Amino acid sequence: MNYIVVHKPAQLIQKVITSSTTPTPTPSNDYSFYEVSIIVLNHFYKLHKKAIAKGVHVSVGELMHSCPSFREQVSNGKQSKVQIVTTRYR
Repeated sequence: MNYIVVHKPAQLIQKVITSSTTPTPTPSNDYSFYEVSIIVLNHFYKLHKKAIAKGVHVSVGELMHSCPSFREQVSNGKQSKVQIVTTRYR
């Protein structure tokens, strides 16, 4: 199974790992793990390729915006009125 590792305070995707068992959270609970399919990984790698060219990480919001199935998984069916802002300050 493939998992995306998300840094909770920054909401940035740190890496993708493959494991046969569910990863255990760190003692500080700074990271969360989401099991993802190949389709979500394809969306992530497209965003990651663009982000590397800019020298930044992919945020969870960007992946949720580009892949509705990941949005459903992260939000657990909750709906909100939050709008995604992708402004980056230099």
